[in-house]
Amino acid sequence: MKAIVYQDHKQVALQDIEEPSIQKANQVKVKIYGSGICGTDLNIVKGKVPANKGTVIGHEGVGTIVEVGSEVRGLQVGDRVLIDPTQSCGICSYCREGLFIYCENFDDHQVGMTTHGTFAEYYVGDEKYVYPIPDSMSWETAMMIEPLGCVLQTFMKAGVKPSDSVLVLGSGAIGSLCQLVSKRLARLTVGTEVDPYRKEFAVGIANHVFYPQELTLDQVYEINNNKKFDIVVDAVGNQLHVGFDLIAKGGRIIPMGYDDSYEVTFKSTHVINDGISIIGAVANHSMISTALKFAQSIPELEQMVTSTELLSDYEQAFNGTIGYHLRTGEKLPMNSVKTALIL
Repeated sequence: MKAIVYQDHKQVALQDIEEPSIQKANQVKVKIYGSGICGTDLNIVKGKVPANKGTVIGHEGVGTIVEVGSEVRGLQVGDRVLIDPTQSCGICSYCREGLFIYCENFDDHQVGMTTHGTFAEYYVGDEKYVYPIPDSMSWETAMMIEPLGCVLQTFMKAGVKPSDSVLVLGSGAIGSLCQLVSKRLARLTVGTEVDPYRKEFAVGIANHVFYPQELTLDQVYEINNNKKFDIVVDAVGNQLHVGFDLIAKGGRIIPMGYDDSYEVTFKSTHVINDGISIIGAVANHSMISTALKFAQSIPELEQMVTSTELLSDYEQAFNGTIGYHLRTGEKLPMNSVKTALIL
């Protein structure tokens, strides 16, 4: 089968590999329709996040079941499904407390990084990590369920209220999704974005969208009743310092973008005196069912997938999402917020 396989640092390739088969009675085999490109996938191809050599990358897959193991009870051949990539050992101390995302053996279960992912024609996995998709739900919406679960996880941890004002720094896929959810839950949603294409896309979601340099403190006070923001989301991964500048007393800061080269310093007395909370619970934690239900009230979710490319055109898809050519480094215009690779 065709699959995008991690080769080495900053190197992936489309290869013909052996088609997976069911190995355990509780597994199902899924013919993949498509898989969303996540920031983690992009960080793998950028060389910022490691993967095991020879591993199929991708983890936001949806498709149709073509085979089931003998002990599978809740799914059947022909079901349209999505795959939950947040998997765990189930027996360590964290898993036994229901904290699967903190599994002590998590590195052995990371779909698309240490175990085969969904940028491929087929995927085989345990039934418990495969969820049926409602008949009325489009493939595009289904590909947004996993990232939607991540956003819901953090927003619920942050206790977003109808009276809250929310600033989302960055309007890429996760940033725009944060804005979309914030519009449902909060009073005011504001976004920032450096790229003109993505800024224009966010204008259709948030109450206000600014280029970063435009969002001065005076501007914040003007649009938010002379107050800083109750919640600031860093959807870029290197903007927490801005968050600390623009967070109100009693506010919550959510780091969502992933950049392990970025560090920020702050005074503990500032955090204590102003009652600021930092919400680090970002990754999807048993939120797929909740996200599936919530998604049915957000018809705009389908429009979050702004581009689809064939699996064979993965380089073009990555380049247009990152904004530069992966091989040459040449700067390119961004032409998508969320791209899906389809078979």
